[in-house]
Amino acid sequence: MENPKNHGGEPTPPSTRISLAIAKIRVKAWLDAMATLPMFKDKPKQIPRALYISMKDITQLEEDCKKYYKHDKLEGIRIYFGLAGELEPITRSSADLRGMAVPVLKVPHHSAGKDAVYCNLENPDPNDTSIYDFTAPCPAYCDLSSELYLPVS
Repeated sequence: MENPKNHGGEPTPPSTRISLAIAKIRVKAWLDAMATLPMFKDKPKQIPRALYISMKDITQLEEDCKKYYKHDKLEGIRIYFGLAGELEPITRSSADLRGMAVPVLKVPHHSAGKDAVYCNLENPDPNDTSIYDFTAPCPAYCDLSSELYLPVS
């Protein structure tokens, strides 16, 4: 389903809540798609399922934004997916799944918000970023009793 557009033609954020039934459909679609990949065909238990992010880390990101972006309002965070193991890419596994959180600022003419990649937007230093990797991937960190921990077919 496409993201609806607002009056300016920009995508509008999705609603915040969905039903358990819709969530299960989405999880199943993800698992079915991942199960077709060669790296998971024979290892369905290694399919990445989720990323856990603690409230402590979210609070720290918020505090950092108050410190670094005094004139801009934090609107949210955007999670970029990536794989760790950059030193040994051949041996990557689903445990290497990462969600890199980036603060998103409310900025005019950016209805989806602007990524705050650098601590200093006026003078970006490639070594001084606002990119956080504090995710713990599931399957390593899963709630096996969750209603969303569906079997792989």
